[in-house]
Amino acid sequence: MTDSEKLDLLLTEMQSMKQEMQGMIQEMKSEIQDTKSEVKSINDRIDNLESQIQQTERVLKNEIRKECSFVLDEVERVHNILYKYKKDTTVHTA
Repeated sequence: MTDSEKLDLLLTEMQSMKQEMQGMIQEMKSEIQDTKSEVKSINDRIDNLESQIQQTERVLKNEIRKECSFVLDEVERVHNILYKYKKDTTVHTA
């Protein structure tokens, strides 16, 4: 094998390796782009979940406030009834 043939063989191998590497690089770029899209999708879902959580939190806080108000109103009502009975000794039969 002559030097020229050896150089031609090396060049052919190098070009083949270069093409393989370019193919691998393109594949990696495509995978990176797919990963970016997946990450964006995940971020969008997380944002949506955070929004839903905040909305649910507001609703639950309002419900708790309503329930507390109902309980306090009922305690006040019962307290007033007991106070009236305590003041009026003619109502007691026992």
